[in-house]
Amino acid sequence: MFVVLFSITAISALLVGLVNNLTKGVIASTEAANKDMAKLEVLPTFEGEAEFELSTKKIGDFDINVTKVVNKSDNTLVGYAVEAPSITKSGYADRIYLMVGFVEQEGETLIHGVKVLSQKETPGLGANMTKADNALERSIKAEPNPAKMVFKVKKDDASGSFDSLTGSTISSRAYTNAIETAYAGYLWATGRLDTSEEAIEAAPTGATTPAEYSDAAASDTATGATVVEGVEGVADNNESEPEAQKGEISNE
Repeated sequence: MFVVLFSITAISALLVGLVNNLTKGVIASTEAANKDMAKLEVLPTFEGEAEFELSTKKIGDFDINVTKVVNKSDNTLVGYAVEAPSITKSGYADRIYLMVGFVEQEGETLIHGVKVLSQKETPGLGANMTKADNALERSIKAEPNPAKMVFKVKKDDASGSFDSLTGSTISSRAYTNAIETAYAGYLWATGRLDTSEEAIEAAPTGATTPAEYSDAAASDTATGATVVEGVEGVADNNESEPEAQKGEISNE
């Protein structure tokens, strides 16, 4: 019996391994194609073929992928698509990964669109961030200038620029933080943020203008500190979530 069970287990493991080897390439290429589509979805539509210029920089332990999108037909800049996670505020189940599109118009930088790439939030609550015209999406619907935004949900701070999903403040904080991280990546890619490793790691400081980002980063580099929204250290597991403490229907 032992030999039979061992043989069945070994054969099953071998078959699983073979299937994984056969499919991982397809899965990887599909994921890459989906991300390329997302880059175009968060930027203005245009006639012609897109050319992608990808650059990557680490913020803390996370890779921030910044893609400069150019219209090959006339070599004009369409915008920047930035893939970024919520590095300092995890969602209810895991980190949120977004694709954020930035466009430059008349000397201003505007957020043109946001697409959720990855989330594991609660269906009907935090997962509503993937639905069209949700509260978070409406917060950036009018192409706001991120330099004038306060990257907080209004439930936490009345001056915040983001409405939160009903019953999902933790998820909303993570979404907001991912957009802030993407903005830091955009600032670096366009030469508006100190490109030293220490400064990039300190980028999400809660600053709302490129100058404040740079000043805070320089200060953190000098002191050796990593500041996130004015608090030393990058850990923030939402332990102070008021809904969780109140024990409401959802602690998300």
